[in-house]
Order: sequence, then C-alpha cells, then structure tokens
Amino acid sequence: MRTLIALFAFTAVATPTVVARIPVPVATAPCAAAAGGRFVWVSEYGAPYLLKIDPRSNRVVARTGIGTGSCGLGYGAGSLWIEDTSSSTVSRVSAATGKRTRAIRVGITPYDATFAYGAAWVTANTTGELERIDPAANRVVKRWKLPQATGVVGAFGAVWATGPDGLIRVDPSTSTLAARIPVTGGASWTAAGSDAVWVTTPTGLARIDPQSNSVAATISLPGAPYLGDPALVADKVWVPQIRRNSIAVVDPATNTVVQTVKAGAGPFVVTEINGEAWVPSWKGHDIWRIRP
Repeated sequence: MRTLIALFAFTAVATPTVVARIPVPVATAPCAAAAGGRFVWVSEYGAPYLLKIDPRSNRVVARTGIGTGSCGLGYGAGSLWIEDTSSSTVSRVSAATGKRTRAIRVGITPYDATFAYGAAWVTANTTGELERIDPAANRVVKRWKLPQATGVVGAFGAVWATGPDGLIRVDPSTSTLAARIPVTGGASWTAAGSDAVWVTTPTGLARIDPQSNSVAATISLPGAPYLGDPALVADKVWVPQIRRNSIAVVDPATNTVVQTVKAGAGPFVVTEINGEAWVPSWKGHDIWRIRP
C-alpha cells in the first residue's frame, strides 16, 4: 500500500493556480504576451495598443500606440517587436521608454513575430513569406517563400516557420534554407522545448525531431482544429483550445494529454514567463496568469 501511495504521488499532476486575472477594456481582444525588462507586454488585436503590465501589482501601467490587428510579439535588442496584422507592419517599441520607435513595413498580413539569433522574424501570410528584420537597419533584409506562412519560433540554432505543407527550417547564421519538413494536413502555430519543436495541426499537435527534421509523433487534441499558439510551461506543452476556453497540457515524456486547464474566453496564445503561463482572453476582456 505504501508503494502504491508513493507511486500515485509521483505520477499525479498538480492542479494549476490562477494567480491573477488582469482586466482590460471590453472588445480590445488581448492576444499575446512577452516579457521585456521587468514588465510583461500584451498586444491587443481589437485596439491599436501594446499594454505594459507590472507583474508585481498585476496592473496595466501604460499603453503604447502601435499598428492595428496586433498579436504575435517577441523581445530582443531592448525592444518589443509586434506584428500588426491589419497594418502590415512590425512595430518596434522600446522596453526602456515604452515608446514606438519604428513602424517597419513587412509583407501583407503578418501573422506571427519573434526575436531570435540577433534578429526579428515575421511571417507574412498573404504575401507568403518568412521575413528577417535587421534591428540595426530596422528593415527586412531577407525573405523566404512560404505560402500562407503562419507561426515562427527560434530554437536549436534555427528559425522554424509553418505553412499548409508543413514547416521550413532556416539557418540564421547563413540565412539559408536548411530543410523543408512535410506535415500531414499542414502546420500552424509553434513552440519549442528541450528536444523538440511542436506545431499545431488540423487534428492536434505534431512533434518535430530537430535531429532528423521529421515528424516524430502526433497527438490528437479534443479542441482541434481550433487551436492557438502553444508554449512549454513547466516542461509540458500548453496548447490553447480556443472554442473550449481551455488549455490542453501535453507531457512530452509520453506524448499524451495529461491535463485540461480552464482559461478565459477564447484563449489564443500561451506564453511562458518566469515559470508561469500568461494567457490573454482573446474573446474576453482579461489576461490570465496561471502557475502550473
């Protein structure tokens, strides 16, 4: 009996705790979060602002005017880089001053943005490109064709971007295409862990092995095909299930769903910040901070 109790304690999954629900105005559609400096920054799809949140007080302390239809963002070179979907720009915002310093013209309908390997990266969905932005020049310096480009992530010395045929792998040190990886049904949003890249698919999640540049496993998720942008939180993949107002938690050790976490209305992007999940309610009017 003692052995069984110990085994159960070892395998049991802890119940996540909602640390805060940070309110935002109605109809602003908070979309994605990123850490920069000592603050957390959240894009708003329904309003042309980037929110600055103090994680010590869980309050919005400032707003910066940016482009419209904003969502994906990343932090690097002292700045936040936010894709403005409707404006077809990437806004560069200083983390020190909170001011927008550049509106960089990119391909039509940018869908995602990140900062990795000394550059900002953006997918242009309508143009069909992955684009590299030089922060010293504040302009696009390289483009790779990728029809209906969607998600982008930097990991394993490479930049990975998705589309309806799968994903491409780009070597940032040489700005060359290193691989094309087919994914059945196509790939959408991205995350990276210690030994894999993860992409959402029409049926769930695909695990990409960076050593072989191939699909190593697929996981069906009940919220498919309405899945958002995942993240690795406490060594597990947190996948937002937009229409279920929840997050499917996948254990990479078993490639199975081990938990479903309640979220706000229409969670679209999960971001890991200091061991916690920050999940804006894209269809609601708050930002959930969840401790796993």
